[in-house]
Amino acid sequence: MKQFVMTIFVLGCLCLLNGCSGCTQRSGPGAGKRFASYPSLTDRPRSYNWLIVKCQLSDTSTIPAGLDTSVQQFFTLSGSGFGNIVDYFHDVSYNSAYVVGSNIVGWIPAPLTTANVTTFSRTQRTIKCLEAIPSGGPDLRDYYGVVAINNVVNDAGACFTGQATLAVSGTNYNLACVWFDPNSLYTAFAAHEISHGLGLNHSYDDSGRACVSALPGEYCDPFDIMSALNTYWFTDNNFLITGSASKAGPGMNAPALLRMGWMPSTRAGRFDYEGASDQVFKIRALSHPQGQEPLVILLDVGSTTPFSGVYSIEYRQADGWDSGFSGGSTPAAVRTTGGAVLVHQYRAAGAPASTLIRGAYGGALESGNTVVLNGGNGAFHVTVDSIDATAAIATVTVGFGLGKPSLLIQGVATQGVAKIPRIDPK
Repeated sequence: MKQFVMTIFVLGCLCLLNGCSGCTQRSGPGAGKRFASYPSLTDRPRSYNWLIVKCQLSDTSTIPAGLDTSVQQFFTLSGSGFGNIVDYFHDVSYNSAYVVGSNIVGWIPAPLTTANVTTFSRTQRTIKCLEAIPSGGPDLRDYYGVVAINNVVNDAGACFTGQATLAVSGTNYNLACVWFDPNSLYTAFAAHEISHGLGLNHSYDDSGRACVSALPGEYCDPFDIMSALNTYWFTDNNFLITGSASKAGPGMNAPALLRMGWMPSTRAGRFDYEGASDQVFKIRALSHPQGQEPLVILLDVGSTTPFSGVYSIEYRQADGWDSGFSGGSTPAAVRTTGGAVLVHQYRAAGAPASTLIRGAYGGALESGNTVVLNGGNGAFHVTVDSIDATAAIATVTVGFGLGKPSLLIQGVATQGVAKIPRIDPK
């Protein structure tokens, strides 16, 4: 019986996510535009059940119009198929992660006011809301994390990275924790903060710039959701903020997928040191995981510093959750070809997990572009041979040394010697 119920549940989830013909068609949020989901690469997702607690500040009884519906549609299966949180993590993880608001409680009168709410940390506010839930409420041991959303615009973000101890009414619980306000319910922001709760830190680039914070390179990978809103997002007319279109995407980079365990081992290729000096790889776009081609190539250039000599090579295409790559401030070459090859320094442990190698191309490698990586094992070149947006495949050559001198770098060759930007691992 239990297996039968689980089968019905899974089939129901798939039906809701994919809009199958056997399901009752639902009108979605906002414009009601359906999102095409990414193919699943596993049929055994890990469930991340979140408790959604709606907290009402003590001096503000008004609940913004439509907020209850937005919360329901954004966090649960009722809004799946329209680009909500369930859809986002289903897609970027290839169904490895089932992230859902499995229970919504409230509105809970909280001992917080508009004047003092931001004087408490996000963790403290969330605990106060949890402690205000009447007896007989949900058992916090049943959840991976808690999202507390209040009814006044004030502050929003993750309490910390991953799970930690929350002491609620004298009992300790191991929970992830996120605090949201009414203007938080859009994926470009909320997926970033939920990802903190799942254990991811910010993404970086190697430029040394100050993008959002004072830390050099932090938030500076515009192709990755973990650089917060400093990214190439796209306009979402489904989940509206104060009646206007919001921002959605982008997806996650390959280092984040590797760190989370969402990249199938069979889809990660490696440079073979015993093989040919130049090795050619066909890489699938992360937004098109169908087929057998690798989704990422790993290259170990060698380093005396643990986890600092490994680089990942991925192809990102301007569709799906990466649709924002087709416009806005995205490099012109990316808008023209519809995609780009990205190289990251990847750390399997420690922070940051990913550092975008910008080189001479703003981090976006197109056909004919080469980047050279130097490490303890010598110099290695990564050259983009071609990008086929129709097939969703980039062809890349990885090899020892600087590469062929006849390569055109940014369309220019000088006296037969390519001008190749060199990047030394940090």
